Amino acid sequence: MNLDLIIMMLNTQNKIRFDNGESIDFNDFFKENFAVFSSFAFRYIPNPDVCEDVVQEVFITFWQQKKAFPNLISVKAYLYTLTRNMCLNQIKHDLVKQKYFQESQPKIGSTDFFFEGILRTEANGIIYDEINKLPLMEKKVLLLSLKEYSNEQIADELNIKLTTVRTHKSRAYQVLRKRLGNLIYLMMTLNKNFFNKSEN
Repeated sequence: MNLDLIIMMLNTQNKIRFDNGESIDFNDFFKENFAVFSSFAFRYIPNPDVCEDVVQEVFITFWQQKKAFPNLISVKAYLYTLTRNMCLNQIKHDLVKQKYFQESQPKIGSTDFFFEGILRTEANGIIYDEINKLPLMEKKVLLLSLKEYSNEQIADELNIKLTTVRTHKSRAYQVLRKRLGNLIYLMMTLNKNFFNKSEN
């Protein structure tokens, strides 16, 4: 990790430019998406510190190229691909993980694994945005539920009744299903436990 380059990158006024002449602020994009791409990298390297280092290198590489893109989707597609490639390179050159890479390479190097990771990451971001719009108590209950707290643990944590937990959770799910529609079923397909925590 090159700290000097990171400091320079964040202290420089940069724009991500699109082919139509429009642009967005690089630093804002970095701050809004660093955690997103770190989460995506974690699918390849289950070490959060290493993932953050990799994603920092990804953004440095992106920043140094200073190229224009057709649109924001193409920027994110490029960064997802760059993150995947840097993760695979990190695994290849890590002697401690060499055996793991040889055993899991067919899976983590596959296109299916790559696109499933993008779907999970993007869908999670959309879902958490909607969760943050919920009334405060419903938001607290659901976030604890997603951390795999049981209804009883949530009740103890928030000092509320067990029936109140179930009520808040049920209301939250109803709102999310209404707002997100098919995305809920996509996430349930990708991760059966993601929204299957209302019954304990």
